[in-house]
This record gives sequence, C-alpha cells and structure tokens, in this order.
Amino acid sequence: MVDLRARELVEKGNQALAVGDLERAVAAYREAATEDNSYFDAQHALAVALYKIGAYQEAIDAALRATSLRPEEPLVWTTLSLAYQKQERIAEAEQAALKARIYSWKKQASEQQSEEK
Repeated sequence: MVDLRARELVEKGNQALAVGDLERAVAAYREAATEDNSYFDAQHALAVALYKIGAYQEAIDAALRATSLRPEEPLVWTTLSLAYQKQERIAEAEQAALKARIYSWKKQASEQQSEEK
C-alpha cells in the first residue's frame, strides 16, 4: 500500500512538472521517494525530473531504484538508457535500451493474449 503522503507529494510534483517548474518537481518527487522508498511512481518520476534538469547520475540512481521495484517496466529502462547516453556510457545505455524493448514486447504479447481470451 502506497503511503498517502507520498502519493500527495507525487501529485504535487506532477503539477509542478506540468507548469515547467522542474526544481519544485524534483523536490516533491525526492520527498515522496524518501517518504515511501518502495513507491515506484515516486522513484521513476524523480528519475525523469532529474534527467530533465541534467542531473544524470542522480537520475541513473533513481532509475535503478525504480528498476528494483518493477524490473520489467519498459519506461524506466528507457529513462535509464537516456541518462546513460548523456553520460556517454554507451554500452550501459544500449543494454538498458534492449531491456526496454524486450519488456515492451513482453508486455504487448501479454496484452494480446488477454484480448484473445
């Protein structure tokens, strides 16, 4: 169960992000991730916001925490790949991008099987 305060902080971060206030978004997401370190949305949103402000190593760290929570989530692997690219860590970026594609295909196949039933 997600901590209510963490959920509110993520919403606050989303509102800040929507109006382009990246610093406020990062602060809200960071607080949410601290409040509930098992909240995937907080960890991934933090990674994205950190990437957007150019804090690539911190974005990588947050994305890696998110992958430990949802290892087969394609979007977090894409975020991780982009941050690695910005640091010119090409082999790691390619590996993360490959995982994003594989998990995306897996997700699509699962959804198609569900629709066929």
